[in-house]
Amino acid sequence: MADGGQTVDQWDLVELAARRLARALGTGYSWHPDVREATKSGGATPLPPLSSALAISRRGQVTEGAAKSIGGSRHVRRQQEWSKSRGVVAVPSYRLDSDALAALSFAKLDGPLEAILLLYATGDVNRYWPVVKRFGLAVRPGVFGEESLLDAMERLLCFRRSAKTPLDGRAKALGIRASTYRDEVKRSGAMLESWLQRATVRYMNALFR
Repeated sequence: MADGGQTVDQWDLVELAARRLARALGTGYSWHPDVREATKSGGATPLPPLSSALAISRRGQVTEGAAKSIGGSRHVRRQQEWSKSRGVVAVPSYRLDSDALAALSFAKLDGPLEAILLLYATGDVNRYWPVVKRFGLAVRPGVFGEESLLDAMERLLCFRRSAKTPLDGRAKALGIRASTYRDEVKRSGAMLESWLQRATVRYMNALFR
């Protein structure tokens, strides 16, 4: 279970949408490393869509001991045979994904929904966080509203990893009880997760309709 009681399947959908958008926008990991067996003839089994692959080749036996001198040069390279090994490797690639970009327009993600989805997908805090914060403070105004939103968003972006800022330390710096501040962050986090989930569902519906 993820924070907020959401199931793993729901988070899988969020991750799928985030990876698709990140690839379309040229950020994050736009490739999936993969290794496949190759046939003896040197052909390779097909890779999934949006992946690129290079066959691994090795220098083989010498096929010619010498070659004719070109332009009077006496230094002539030996002619060698190159053979493909039994495998291929996926390499990073970026391809325009017009469907993924168009779905953003079709989804009509109003309010903070588009900003939080793109923030989660790209990690571009400077561009998208001000929009999310503005809507968050409008919904949850308070003395420590900005801090609780920031800590909640950090934990959302660092899902399944440790956030950098301990909540107890933040509460101590703000001069409030740790339990009170943790509750504020939890409520802010539930709101942000709800926005992200709604944005994901609407985006994926637009993408695959």
